[in-house]
Amino acid sequence: MPVPILCHVCHDGRYRPEGPGTYRCRSCGSPATESTFPVQSDERLIVHAGVLQILTVPEGHQVITPDRRCQAPHLGASLSLALRVSRTHPVFRQAGDVSTAEELLSLLDADERGPWVLSPAQLRVLTRAMDVRNALLPSSARQHPDFDADIRAAHARSRHPRAT
Repeated sequence: MPVPILCHVCHDGRYRPEGPGTYRCRSCGSPATESTFPVQSDERLIVHAGVLQILTVPEGHQVITPDRRCQAPHLGASLSLALRVSRTHPVFRQAGDVSTAEELLSLLDADERGPWVLSPAQLRVLTRAMDVRNALLPSSARQHPDFDADIRAAHARSRHPRAT
């Protein structure tokens, strides 16, 4: 869950983005830059609902932030299709993948704007669902190719967490 950052000057306002890497307090107007906010290795600065926030990202998890509202339904359609196909064909490879896909589908239905902090298991299930969609409906793979590529890259990063 993201945590809004309170202003360092008035201690009441929240920062809104002003430009790349720059922010301004909504209450007192105090400026700040990304370097003002030291974050730990498991944290990320994000803007959620127009407010600068800190998001904690557990080891191996990845942050996916859609840039269009249609991207969550796009992924949800992939998961729904894979779940339907899995009733008659072995789509998912590991025990628990069906329940992970169902949980992820409900997450996407509940929060279509993100950001989403996805576990390696969720990313594995999501990329498998994308593979099923691409095999059965190849034209749908062209709807959001950059977003699909971001998810595949996040899945690859989750399989090879950074060394500590």
